[in-house]
Amino acid sequence: MHAVTSNPRRTRLTREERRRLTREQLLISALEVFEERGYADSSLEEIAERAGFTRKAVYSNFSGKAELLLEIVERRFQSHIDQVERILGEGPAERQAVDLGAVFSVYFSRERAWEKLFFEFCSVASRDEEIGSRFRARFREAKRAITRLVEEERRKSGTELTMPTERFVNGIFALFSGISMEKLIDPDETDDALFGEMLGLIAAGVIAG
Repeated sequence: MHAVTSNPRRTRLTREERRRLTREQLLISALEVFEERGYADSSLEEIAERAGFTRKAVYSNFSGKAELLLEIVERRFQSHIDQVERILGEGPAERQAVDLGAVFSVYFSRERAWEKLFFEFCSVASRDEEIGSRFRARFREAKRAITRLVEEERRKSGTELTMPTERFVNGIFALFSGISMEKLIDPDETDDALFGEMLGLIAAGVIAG
């Protein structure tokens, strides 16, 4: 006599789990549409349809296109912070600068659609007071997080900088933004390795002794 086996009961998602899954699917769809069409030419209808939802589902989770893109930007910031954290603590400061430069050289060569989208969002944030204030807050949080990582590594290694760590990190962010914009304006004259080279020179210049 054959043993009777029962099918495992499918676990039903909770309301909160369904909501998180919906948000994730909408964010994935939004990034695809934004990178394909640009922020201005993207529609919530297309984002919702590609994710398999209605426009109502978008508004149940986000206030609109700007908030969708803001969360995407926040997650990208966190990804960059995680990369920096993995590199810091491995080898001398000059070596770390080279490694960081290499990581972001790859970024420059592969993330063209994202860079265009990011600068488009910066323009949106500069005109929308609510989104702009939230974006600035997240941007400053990202810089503070990087500053803490650099400062922790500086203390562990006994390295002295010729300028405050916060100002050094602000300068690096500005350098990154400037080279990103140069790359968009004239990609043939701004190669992918430029940021890494400049970062190495700056790091060597601010490390005392």
